[in-house]
Amino acid sequence: MRKCLVVVAALALILSLAASAAEGPNDGINSILNLFPGYHVLTLAERDAGTRAFVLRRFPKDNPSIVHADIDGDGNLDYAVLLKDDKSQQAKLIVLLCSRENVCKKVYELDVTRYSDTAYLRPVASGSKVAQTDAIDTKDKSGPVKLSAAGIRVTYFEQGEVVYYWNRKHGKLEAVQTRD
Repeated sequence: MRKCLVVVAALALILSLAASAAEGPNDGINSILNLFPGYHVLTLAERDAGTRAFVLRRFPKDNPSIVHADIDGDGNLDYAVLLKDDKSQQAKLIVLLCSRENVCKKVYELDVTRYSDTAYLRPVASGSKVAQTDAIDTKDKSGPVKLSAAGIRVTYFEQGEVVYYWNRKHGKLEAVQTRD
């Protein structure tokens, strides 16, 4: 009887783990949208024609409004999402860090309404080096940053590009403008 209970408990644990592993990015996005009532994930159709054509040609299988990667380097997949309000048409970039239990906490929000028709997201691999564009003339320009976790590349088609990355030392998201 005791062996039977152990086997049943082990089977229940395996099924629970399999169910959580089967949860894909869309399940996570639905949970995220619940945190932002009245918003939807910015669609490709909401981009201008040039951006739409470029994204379809270069990244036909990827959603240009979602990055699902380990942004803070803790081993759990996090999200960067471009959202748009159904009524006001306000668009924003939201970055959420998620726990092992898939509880996500917003750590960054940026209004991108002005550029929502040209903006798209791409992941940047851990270990990549990103550097500030030479077009920005500053005295305190720092050298390249080597990413210790995945980054988020926000491209404003034919207008500029920024890479966001998690700075573990400061415990916050930081940005490097990589193109103007």
